Amino acid sequence: MAIDKLPPGLNGPQAQGLTNGKYKSPETSRARQETAAPFVQQDSVSLTPEARQLNQMQQTLANNQGSDNSARLEALKKAINDGSYKVDSERLAARMVSLEQEIETLYQ
Repeated sequence: MAIDKLPPGLNGPQAQGLTNGKYKSPETSRARQETAAPFVQQDSVSLTPEARQLNQMQQTLANNQGSDNSARLEALKKAINDGSYKVDSERLAARMVSLEQEIETLYQ
């Protein structure tokens, strides 16, 4: 029996509900065509006030970066290179302790 020989009335893909090798029931495709309306989904994002403030601070820092500190940075580079830069260890330790205390208050 040959596969390509079908009984009368079952000739061709439309008679079998096939299109491009995929079955589509006539009811389903008709219902989809009737109800198919353009659906546009819009995404939205809302930022918290804290996020807005952080974004504003980042932009401010990016705009001002290097402009005010360039002279100080060059002086520090020069002092490091010629060996005249000295670290105040007591001040550094005090600042480290202060920073740790500030961080600790954030997590209480």
